[in-house]
Amino acid sequence: MSVVIPCYNYGHFLPTAVESVVTQEGVDVDVLIIDDCSTDDSLQVAERLAERHPSVRVHRNEKNLGLIGTANTGLAGVTGTYALLISADDALAPGALARAAALMDANPDVGLTYGPVTYSTGDELPQDVPDPASHWVIWDGTDWAARLFENGENQIYSPEAIVRTSTMREVGDYDPTVPYTSDLQMWLRFAAQGNVGFIAGTVQAYYRVHGGNMSLTQGGMTGDRRELSELRHRMDAFESAAPSFAHGDDYLSHARRAVARYALLLARIERDADPASDYIDELVTFATTLDPSSRRRAAWAASRTRRVLASALTRTGVRRLVILPKIRATSRRRASNDDTGVH
Repeated sequence: MSVVIPCYNYGHFLPTAVESVVTQEGVDVDVLIIDDCSTDDSLQVAERLAERHPSVRVHRNEKNLGLIGTANTGLAGVTGTYALLISADDALAPGALARAAALMDANPDVGLTYGPVTYSTGDELPQDVPDPASHWVIWDGTDWAARLFENGENQIYSPEAIVRTSTMREVGDYDPTVPYTSDLQMWLRFAAQGNVGFIAGTVQAYYRVHGGNMSLTQGGMTGDRRELSELRHRMDAFESAAPSFAHGDDYLSHARRAVARYALLLARIERDADPASDYIDELVTFATTLDPSSRRRAAWAASRTRRVLASALTRTGVRRLVILPKIRATSRRRASNDDTGVH
């Protein structure tokens, strides 16, 4: 099993990630840490870890390549039957690699395997040993991809995704033209090549959520319009992957409708926060461009007169004409950790 760990200014997280990999039982692992010209002590930390663990190697890029370039550099040199790309701020759950290898050994037609993830917003990751897997689910790759298009969102965020190296060679590199959603595009490309496995009833990885996640800071996803940028990148991934499927045009139509719904949800949330915001117009325009049939649903959010009236009524203490439920906006929705995996 080959594991690639890109690292940029994550020296304080790196030991946890590496320890979670080298302590995996039941598999032989080789680990490559790639330092992308960090300005903190990441390189020194990586070198100390390599001294401590014979299975760990360190490479430093000659220049900063960003997340996509660094990932492709590392994956180009893997030699294991299976491969994992994991960020230096995430970690594997105990037993994750053995569980994935067992599934893929038993199912040679599976090119991509994943499982439930636990999220952490603090410095400490969970210490509990996860339960053994209850069972596996094997999907036809095309059927699995069709549901991602229908839902209009990603379901895998990298630390839980183990791939077959031979399939990875057929699929090719991460695409730098979709920097924020290159992972979504990659999983769809894998699904076009073979089946997809899901490990149910356990935890495969720990994903750390913080303000400096490389997928955000190195993907051009900062700023007040980050949600809209994410939706644009999401559509770029769907559009570029659709030609890989026999019914790609139909799949893409589903994705456009689903992403348009997300944009209108964001518009309604923004309208409740600031009825006069120009961001509402941007979200509505994006939604109706993707899905012209959404124009009627977008009518209220698109009406500046009504929004300004709602703002005036709110400022004068008059009850709003329309009361919408409070909806908590999140940048990512996860599939629940049950048998279905994809919703």
